[in-house]
Amino acid sequence: MSQERALKYASIWLLNPMVATISTRGSSEGLLGVFVTALLWAVLAQRIALSGILLGFAVHFKIYPFIYAASIIWWLDDDRLKGHGSSKSSSSATIGNQILSFLNPQRLIVAVSSLLTFMALNIIMYLAYGWPFLEHSYFYHLIRTDHRHNFSPYNTLLYLNSSPKANQQASAQSSLGLERLAFLPQLLLSAVLIPLVLSKRDLPATMLAQTFAFVAFNKVCTSQYFLWYMMFLPYYLPESTLLRSRPVGISALILWVLGQVFWLQQGFQLEFNGHSTFVLGLWLSGIFFFIVNVGILGIIIRDVKSKESHVEELHATSTATKKQA
Repeated sequence: MSQERALKYASIWLLNPMVATISTRGSSEGLLGVFVTALLWAVLAQRIALSGILLGFAVHFKIYPFIYAASIIWWLDDDRLKGHGSSKSSSSATIGNQILSFLNPQRLIVAVSSLLTFMALNIIMYLAYGWPFLEHSYFYHLIRTDHRHNFSPYNTLLYLNSSPKANQQASAQSSLGLERLAFLPQLLLSAVLIPLVLSKRDLPATMLAQTFAFVAFNKVCTSQYFLWYMMFLPYYLPESTLLRSRPVGISALILWVLGQVFWLQQGFQLEFNGHSTFVLGLWLSGIFFFIVNVGILGIIIRDVKSKESHVEELHATSTATKKQA
């Protein structure tokens, strides 16, 4: 890709007014984007120890980047790092040999360095702030009931459960609310399934798909979370269906914007005009926006899945070379 073209795609992040607005109102998303981009660069440049340190630091800074650990670990295979194709004998190897092959030095270094960095920073913060640090940094996410400016379909449920009376009833019944289980499909998709299927094909695009899924399925979805996946668009868009097919790309963009417009119109009626729009207005607009996001996620996954994995490509090249010889 030429420097001029690369700069054009990078402008999606660098010159985006949404990024500038959110980053100047007290949010740290822009700074987090620097850490995540540095993490991606370190992995692709095979700066293994630095990758682990940046991963541990990013997760400490804001917890969601932990989803990238699975993709990075899965991406760091011996065939990729050594630059040769996979052998047929690997399929017939014993389970013990396969485990030893999986636990290569690069994966161990990333795991150990990220864990040590994460634990060291947490210990320092705990010594400085005590239990409130753990409560507000980690445990709060399991019970949070943020419903303001929340595009998620869980918005209405969170609103109903945020009242003191609802909290007292929930405590008395010791019941596990539906909103507390929302992280199960979210993490299964973003931290397990997508990395296993896609990461060896295109790591940057896989991280985009992970982040998009994490935000779309999150029980709290606000505008600042969109920045989490927008930073990956310059890596994905050049060869994407969204640009190759104008009808698909324009339709996806229009629907993504309209999903927010419908929700914001209902939110305006609620907060400024005092009209109760929780049911059905906000709820239906949240579902519509969720469906749009799932559709875009499907396009991204299909694009990445259509790419040949690096190991398959190396194996095919090696096989062709042997036939020519």
